[in-house]
Amino acid sequence: MLYVKDISAEEKLTLENMKKNYPGYMPRMRAHAVLLSDTGYEVQQIADIFGVCRQTTASWLRSWAKQGIFGLFDKPRSGRPRKALAKASF
Repeated sequence: MLYVKDISAEEKLTLENMKKNYPGYMPRMRAHAVLLSDTGYEVQQIADIFGVCRQTTASWLRSWAKQGIFGLFDKPRSGRPRKALAKASF
């Protein structure tokens, strides 16, 4: 089974703050997944909670294991950023 290992008190505090306050949805979700794994949830259980596949959840946990907090953020992508859709007024 894949679980996160040895999360320090400072890391837990950082993850809790990120889960509650970070403006981006995906990093918040990944931080929550790491915290759930630390409390003993299995990969499939976490995947079911967030409605993603098991492989996605496992990749979040592996990114945490390799890069720490930086592994929870989206990597830069090439191309034009997405535009926000504005409401049409008729």
